[in-house]
Amino acid sequence: MDVRIEDLFESQTLIRPSDRQPNLVHLVRALASIGGVDINPATPVRQIIELIGDAEHLVFVLLDGLGMNIVRRLPEASFIKRHCRAELLSTCPSTTAAALTSVATADYPGHHGVTGWFTHLPEFGLTATILPFVERYTNQPLTERGIRPQDVLPLPAFQSRMKRDSLTLLPYLITHTTYATYSRGGTAAHGYASYHHAVDLTIEHLSKVPGPTYTHLYLPEVDTICHKIGVEHADVLSLVMLLDAEMARLKAALPPTARLVISADHGLIEVPPAEQTLLMHDDPLLLLLKCPPSGDARMPIFHVKPEGRPAFVDVFHQRFGDRFVLLDIEKAEQLKLFCPGPLAPHAKLRFGDFIGIPFKPASLAYHPPNKPLGHLYVALHAGLSSQEMFIPLCVA
Repeated sequence: MDVRIEDLFESQTLIRPSDRQPNLVHLVRALASIGGVDINPATPVRQIIELIGDAEHLVFVLLDGLGMNIVRRLPEASFIKRHCRAELLSTCPSTTAAALTSVATADYPGHHGVTGWFTHLPEFGLTATILPFVERYTNQPLTERGIRPQDVLPLPAFQSRMKRDSLTLLPYLITHTTYATYSRGGTAAHGYASYHHAVDLTIEHLSKVPGPTYTHLYLPEVDTICHKIGVEHADVLSLVMLLDAEMARLKAALPPTARLVISADHGLIEVPPAEQTLLMHDDPLLLLLKCPPSGDARMPIFHVKPEGRPAFVDVFHQRFGDRFVLLDIEKAEQLKLFCPGPLAPHAKLRFGDFIGIPFKPASLAYHPPNKPLGHLYVALHAGLSSQEMFIPLCVA
């Protein structure tokens, strides 16, 4: 089955990443610019700056996994729906590790080099799980191997360059982890126990601190529940309405000089279990690879042995060509999937030789031999479907 990605973009089966349409990176650059960071304001950035306006207190809430496919199902009277001012594109890959690093750096995955939940680091000869900052298979902290955050994440976080008081609120378990500390540029952080507690802390903080301030609140609940029960489940809407009420409560308690900005890192798409392929440790395809696939199940990345390239392409098309397009890295760079211009050298190495892009609800991932099979996620992300790529921009 010979499927061209250009045709998939043309038919809107897949959404093409673009720096000409407002996207998550543009939003973060707008927030940074309002906060006093010197950033070249491209047209979409200027448009978002005008939409947000000047604010003594700038509050940015990121609701992990809140795609437009969920927002469109909200009641018209809901706070999020009433204040949704635009639709943005997520990053490519549309996945948390890549998107959160874009939120941290105000830059694209093709520049910062985080390719997904798993990022292969050829320069260190290992694959890392970036957010917990550990080696993929042993969970050994990268710091125990002498690998510092700046060795893996060369782009600095923008918050340290803001000309205003900066605070990040995160779940207790991740507040002071290696990645979280990097992602806020070493600025202040508070941990919280629940989303209600997080809003309480935000309100308390802004009642005490004179402006100008920047407060970033990360809430992972939507992503977590969608992975477990899917996007369409009624309990998802119930949860989002609870979060919606908290956003309304937060706005009502903010000073008149504050602006509340709400967005997401990506949406999710439901993938039937029969379409979730796991490559087990003895799969012959792995013999053609330098390491098991990295990235995410909805956008697997392949580092192929030079002598195995022709065989890999043939086998991949035979086994997965009915649901995946296989792009070599040069084609992906030409299409500007991961950033507007050329890939940064370290990022190009990490994105490997080939990228699998599904054009149906399907996934493909490596399953290590020591990992129990367990339950598959109901909904996934990282791909280029409209469900994964469109996220809201709410301003209140």
